[in-house]
Amino acid sequence: MAAAPDPLVAWLLDELQPLAAQIGEIRARRMFGGASLYYDDIIFALVIRSTCYLRVDDLTRERFLAEKSVPFSYDRDGRTISMNGYLSTPADALDGGQPLRDWARLAIEAALRVENAKAAKPKRTATKTTATKRVAAKKVTAKTAAAKKAAKR
Repeated sequence: MAAAPDPLVAWLLDELQPLAAQIGEIRARRMFGGASLYYDDIIFALVIRSTCYLRVDDLTRERFLAEKSVPFSYDRDGRTISMNGYLSTPADALDGGQPLRDWARLAIEAALRVENAKAAKPKRTATKTTATKRVAAKKVTAKTAAAKKAAKR
């Protein structure tokens, strides 16, 4: 039996329909005790404990902070972990309508910039660890010792 959808998520999707009509599908998916909102398979919002957190980047963070937005945080192993890439939705957006769509658009743009920056970074190649190098060195040494024994005969 599926759990009932979060009323906040349903409300957000309904409020964001005019934006979705302009830019494309916005959908929700359950995620670690809450939900995430996606545009073009990229997360731009988290809905956790009845709070919506929107994606920010270096270009939008200050604008959110000026509106008293706070980072998404959670407790783990007795510590509080903050995710500074997601800030709470500004108060003026919580009434819905155009202010919510404007903030959501900023979050979508930030999410796309972050995703594009990740894609632009070159992939790191794996390097041999010290332990791997030691094993390789021992094999060479063993081969050298065997060769020396064979040469003595």
